[in-house]
Amino acid sequence: MLLQNQQTNQAKKSLTFSLLVVCFITLFSGSAFSDTLRIATDEWCPYDCVASQNQGKVGYLGDLLVETLGARGHKVEFVEVSYSRGLQLVREGKLDGTMACFREDAPDFVFPDVALGKSNSTFFSHKDSNWRYTGKESLEQAKMIGIIKGYDYVDPTVMDYFNQNPDNVIAITGEKPLERLLEMLVNGRLTAVIEDKSVLEYKAQQIGKADQLKVSGTTDVVIDVYSSFSPKNPKSAEYAKIMSEETLKMRKDGRLAKLLERYGIQDWQVQ
Repeated sequence: MLLQNQQTNQAKKSLTFSLLVVCFITLFSGSAFSDTLRIATDEWCPYDCVASQNQGKVGYLGDLLVETLGARGHKVEFVEVSYSRGLQLVREGKLDGTMACFREDAPDFVFPDVALGKSNSTFFSHKDSNWRYTGKESLEQAKMIGIIKGYDYVDPTVMDYFNQNPDNVIAITGEKPLERLLEMLVNGRLTAVIEDKSVLEYKAQQIGKADQLKVSGTTDVVIDVYSSFSPKNPKSAEYAKIMSEETLKMRKDGRLAKLLERYGIQDWQVQ
């Protein structure tokens, strides 16, 4: 009888230990291994959208962040700040990442191995305008060009001219800067506006101005677009790796194409 009681007690201890292990694993899988990343967002649709201005859409890069990181148990929150302010906060480690940026703007950040888009700065004018971008001389001939303050339009010829602060370039900031520039363009106050082609076309369609604009020249540089992560966060390399791996899976099984369809665009790798 004594031996039987000892065996019973041992079995109870083993069961209790097993239950504790299960609870321990459950606890860690639900909390310690799950992070909530705070990501800087700015209005640069369809890459990066402020949900309150776009019927709840956060941009395809925002959707990618949610889906790829969510596949490994992480959550994402978006913090609305200007592009330049977002880069500063991510660099300081006060935010975990930025939804959309160029490597050239933040070489110290941690990036996925795969590009998440391609950007080409394009000039747009009123549909009746005769002005066309053909290089520096055409910039000098424009009556007024509208840009967003703090943005990098990548092309060296264009940026060298803008950085000289010429009288015929107006740089605006504040709320809805691209929408305000388009209104100025349509009303004849600007000769041209420069922006990523997909971004400007998306915004023009959204505000009902697409039929009043035309492409008036493209720059020579096409640049990769990425989401990126803070150099201050020791887990950033892990997040970047997850995003790379899960994006490739989504491309392979067709989920990426379906995600991009929400924004009326195609996979940048097959364009």
